[in-house]
Amino acid sequence: MNAPGIFPNEPIHRLQEVLFPAPARPPDLYLQAEPGAVEVSGGTLACLAGTRLDFGTWFNSFYLGFWSAHAQIRRLILRLSFHGALRITVELRRDGVPPRVLARQEVEGAGEPFVLPLPDPGEVGRLALLLDCLGACRLVEAAFCTDVAPAPVRLSIGICTFNREEKLRSTLDNLARIRATLPELIDIILVNQGDPLATPETRAALDRAGARLIHQPNLGGAGGFTRGLDAACSSPGDPTHHLLMDDDIALDPRMIRRLVEALAYARPDRALGGAMLETERPRVLHEAGARLQRGWGVASFGTGRALGRQETLGLFDRVARADYNGWWFCAVPMAAVRRAGLPLPLFIRGDDIEYGCRLGAGGVASVTLPGCAVWHDAFAGKARPWLTYYDYRNLLVNAALHPQVAPPPAPVEVLGALFARLLCHQYGMAAAVRQAVSDYLAGPGQIDRIPLAERHTQLSARFSREDGQPLAPGTPAPPPGPARARPQAIGRVVALFLRRFIQISRGAGRGDPVTASYSLHQITPAAVGPGPYVRRADPEGRRCLILSPHRARLWWGALAALALWLHYLLRHRAAARRWRDGASALAEREAWARRFAGACAGPQSGDRSDGA
Repeated sequence: MNAPGIFPNEPIHRLQEVLFPAPARPPDLYLQAEPGAVEVSGGTLACLAGTRLDFGTWFNSFYLGFWSAHAQIRRLILRLSFHGALRITVELRRDGVPPRVLARQEVEGAGEPFVLPLPDPGEVGRLALLLDCLGACRLVEAAFCTDVAPAPVRLSIGICTFNREEKLRSTLDNLARIRATLPELIDIILVNQGDPLATPETRAALDRAGARLIHQPNLGGAGGFTRGLDAACSSPGDPTHHLLMDDDIALDPRMIRRLVEALAYARPDRALGGAMLETERPRVLHEAGARLQRGWGVASFGTGRALGRQETLGLFDRVARADYNGWWFCAVPMAAVRRAGLPLPLFIRGDDIEYGCRLGAGGVASVTLPGCAVWHDAFAGKARPWLTYYDYRNLLVNAALHPQVAPPPAPVEVLGALFARLLCHQYGMAAAVRQAVSDYLAGPGQIDRIPLAERHTQLSARFSREDGQPLAPGTPAPPPGPARARPQAIGRVVALFLRRFIQISRGAGRGDPVTASYSLHQITPAAVGPGPYVRRADPEGRRCLILSPHRARLWWGALAALALWLHYLLRHRAAARRWRDGASALAEREAWARRFAGACAGPQSGDRSDGA
């Protein structure tokens, strides 16, 4: 066997740690190995003789498409510390192409570092580390490294929380664990917009994480994240980057170190985002960046794909620019924040999209960092009509502000949005869309006409009830219905909508048995038909609602929609100009300072707090 390689007088620096499986996380997203052959203990990986460890997984592949296009490195070097005898193989993998061996070597180790220079692959793809245990082995550390020194990174984290104390406590505990070994993490800012933190355990977790606490009434995710960004701008540690992160995620704390190490080499005009995996289906990708399509529909990268499959990893052989990164995990350069200003007061839903587009217009590309992710509850079960209000109002606002990113919805598409929910028996959502269009036409002045928290209270009270009636207890959900996309040609869409309107008006299918169920995002007039159907309110279908046609509500809603649409047809161009002229004033630091001052709630007794 060959002796360990060394680089005298040439320090090497870690780009990406090879992560061992984490408790309560799908182990196959970290490592592929025979069941029972590997044990994680004391921060090391103990393996039986004859075991093959395949680290070419979501969390441990080295994605050349990211590092070659969005980072600044030269040589690639593999560094290992282990006890025992190993055959080390590094493969280049690409979707649809057989793997190619880049390096292979048999070595013995006794815990000292072993370094293996890697040849230039000459093409994009992803590197996979494979280790064959020639005897019983214990792996202490593995990492992809380079000989380029890292740029300094000082990271602050801003978390917005609202009455999710148990999940928040877990997030704080994870941050405390990683902060103890990560000096680059200089500040954690927790903005609490809900009830005072109630439990001693949460207060203790706050102290362990070294987080500072800001209290304010509910200004939405936009208000909470903006308060954190605003505080980071004046942080005594002078952060180079700020991470916007949800409170209710399931976090492998090593993602923070992975982010910091990537930021140290990423080009300065990059905002890096982590993917969102579904808590309910922890191997399923919800989004890893997204692009905006005509009409401002969101095309998420990889949505619904299983990350245990190599063909899914192949989606990241090349890492394309996104239009935005979701704020469940998104790091932005503070220099770009100071140029772009603060986010808009859009409350929730679309604030991250607008800010990503604004950063892009200023030359800062949003990019997904492959192999970085958090788990978050799926959005498909969140179907309160007030969420639909924010979705559609903010879509219209964002499209007016950034028409260069994607063509805004045409008036006929707005009419379709007003009618689509009526034809799917979603009468509460239809009313919320009408209110959204009306408020968009009112222009940016309506945002601060009354305080954000008060406005949200009014909206959530008016549009709180989900459409439909609960399925009788013990009644199983019908099988999933056929997925039918809405036709693309406008003539076919109009014909479908007219036919469905006439069918419902005549009572077609009204008394039919309920035979199909759909998730929220599968519901379209093409899919559900004129009769009743079931909406699955969670991915597993444990909670279901029956949605049934109602002719009077359909007719009244259609008349209201037509009247509003005519108003939109006459005024939408002027409304877009008003938003373009007035939106920047809404995002000014002074405007946010007034909102924060008007929302001052004072710290609760016994908490560390910061009124910045």
